[in-house]
Amino acid sequence: MTILALKLSSTISTSLAAMIALLFVLSRVAKSRKPKGKKARSSEEKVTANVHGAANHNLQRQAALTSGKPVDHAGNVILVPDDDFDLNKTIFGTLDSVVARSLTKSKLAVKLFWSDEATLDIRAAYASIPATPKVDTAILDFMVSDCNFAMEHADGSFMDHLNFCHDYSALHFKEHSPRVLFLHSIMGVGTNFFPMKVEKVPKLKELLTDFEFKQIEAFPSMLRLITERTFLKELSHNLGRIDKLESVTFHRVIDNQELSLDAKSFWIQCNYQVMHLLDFLPAACWKAWLSEPLFSLFVEMIDFLMKANKLYATVDFDAPAGTSMEGQPVTLGSVIYRILPQAVGAKIATKAIRRFSASIGHSLEYKIQWSA
Repeated sequence: MTILALKLSSTISTSLAAMIALLFVLSRVAKSRKPKGKKARSSEEKVTANVHGAANHNLQRQAALTSGKPVDHAGNVILVPDDDFDLNKTIFGTLDSVVARSLTKSKLAVKLFWSDEATLDIRAAYASIPATPKVDTAILDFMVSDCNFAMEHADGSFMDHLNFCHDYSALHFKEHSPRVLFLHSIMGVGTNFFPMKVEKVPKLKELLTDFEFKQIEAFPSMLRLITERTFLKELSHNLGRIDKLESVTFHRVIDNQELSLDAKSFWIQCNYQVMHLLDFLPAACWKAWLSEPLFSLFVEMIDFLMKANKLYATVDFDAPAGTSMEGQPVTLGSVIYRILPQAVGAKIATKAIRRFSASIGHSLEYKIQWSA
């Protein structure tokens, strides 16, 4: 190598080293001048923000709130499997059956992509409905400090579900308090998740009217009874004397305490149950989901209340029609639902609810009192 080449090589090496050093210095300066972002919120801060935050309804919920009924959006939405979905982070994480977990995940683990036209139409209609009443700050504070509402739900956070139920009730069941559906799960959900400990019951009761507390403490029990189907079948078989129903006695989920509802309170409870189930319906292609347990239960409850002439809330329902599968993902679970008989889907739900109640010492026994 010539002396000139050696000098050139040395010069390049020196220049490269100087450039690297300069870039290092500049990067440190840039970092020091970069505005500091907000510190990551603690889990407690996230829960507080979630509970106290304003309702942010997705398009499916906006459509239901606007129309006073669930809507089959086939042709207006495409469902894409969500590979990042974790069933264990939801209220369904305690499902102990491989089949039940697989089927539930097939329904929930999806992302919805709406057409531009449907998006504009739904948002425009939703913007025209009246505002719903805000929940008392004292109740929200209780939910933050004394309860656990950090779980995810079927679609979004637990609070998204509660806010939807509250707002639907406020808009379409105006004769009765929407706070019942806002707090319907506080004393237990069907999968043995308990947002509130039983020791907190007296404090909760102080925040509510007698009517609200009676309906809220009964809600988890009634949901299990209608899901188990025996109770609902007995009522359906007695439609001929349904107006002679005097009371229903059953057991509270959170501690197995015996409860009772008179006929008037019971029918109001049934209407709360229907509005709650509405939030579990699939976004599109209902015909393919008729065997899904919560969907079939919703259909059964609507049919029963209409035949009994006890559907007080506005919950219009168009029976599933057509066989279009447009926009539906092809997954093992979705295929199973399409060929699974409704009776089999209901049987899966019945066995699951029996196991959940048995595991916590909750009795599914009940008594229906009829007048002479």
